[in-house]
Amino acid sequence: MLALQAEGICMTEQQTEDHIAEWQRIVQEGNDAYARRRYTEAELAFIAALRIVEKAGSSEELSKLSEEEQVAAKTRLAKSLNNMAALYHTQGKYNMAEDLYKRCLELKKETHGDEHLEVAISLHNLAVLHSAKRRFADAEPLYKTALELKERLLGVDHPELVTLLTNYALCLKRMDRAEEAKNMEARAEKLAPKKSDPLKIIAVQYSAE
Repeated sequence: MLALQAEGICMTEQQTEDHIAEWQRIVQEGNDAYARRRYTEAELAFIAALRIVEKAGSSEELSKLSEEEQVAAKTRLAKSLNNMAALYHTQGKYNMAEDLYKRCLELKKETHGDEHLEVAISLHNLAVLHSAKRRFADAEPLYKTALELKERLLGVDHPELVTLLTNYALCLKRMDRAEEAKNMEARAEKLAPKKSDPLKIIAVQYSAE
């Protein structure tokens, strides 16, 4: 039961900690089910986790938190949105995934600003989704923006660019931009760990967090 205080109903510090722990436990259950491709179980877990953080992320609830706590609450909500989107993406439920990815992206921008690695990851996720829907003209500018952002934040020679470069190259190929795709592939090959084949690396960043 929620604790009653003079200002109204709100959670005590212990209840908040319990609330977060419950969310973490359910998310882990969803991640485990997702990894085992038990998607019905994963969906039930992710939905339950999302309900928890959506309530905590409401304007009314956020107003009771410090600025630091608000960022943490929004971060949990963004992760839950991403998890649901990743699951629907994997299942081919692209329209449902797109709506959730977009909500996640906007929340990350609101929380962290436009110049943040989490924003780049969400842009990449959306680009991969558009590519899966064969909407390459929509995907390409998202790949471009995500790549430019990651280059600014991580540097142009960071290994974390490999997956993005590889997926961008695949998109460019589908758009008959072979020379640009070849240059992307060359960059990916240069940055990839020596034991891996960058041309076999397909997007993994939409996986559940």
